[in-house]
Amino acid sequence: MLARKSIVDCQIGNYTIPEGSLLFVNIWSIGRDPKVWSNPMKLNPERFLKPNESDGPGINIDVKGFNYKLLPFGTGRRGCPGINLAMQELPTTLAAMIQCFNWMVVNPEGVEMKGNDLVDMSERPGLTAPRAHDLVCVPVARCSPVS
Repeated sequence: MLARKSIVDCQIGNYTIPEGSLLFVNIWSIGRDPKVWSNPMKLNPERFLKPNESDGPGINIDVKGFNYKLLPFGTGRRGCPGINLAMQELPTTLAAMIQCFNWMVVNPEGVEMKGNDLVDMSERPGLTAPRAHDLVCVPVARCSPVS
């Protein structure tokens, strides 16, 4: 949820928002809107590989929130101040993690899990949409230690 306060009277669609109203933006619902995202509940990271192409009918993917279809960092002047740093560091960090490690998925007891359904996207109640079952991965170094 993003909380905002209306500083002036405004009209949004058929609704009049009076000055001083406290507004809550449900970003959970925005990210799961089937009018915007094809198969919104399916894990499909590939939809973010081409940021200028649309996933749904005429919708551009924009992580900065200017089109209000995806708000991982919030939007406007109260958006996350670290978005630019995160967007620069993420490719390098992810590449290093992929290059240097193999990843082993384990259950809560630490036993390796195998199969096609390792990622369970079901959610439990909470403000941040937490996973019902955590995905626990253990890094395994690809290189032998230097002697």
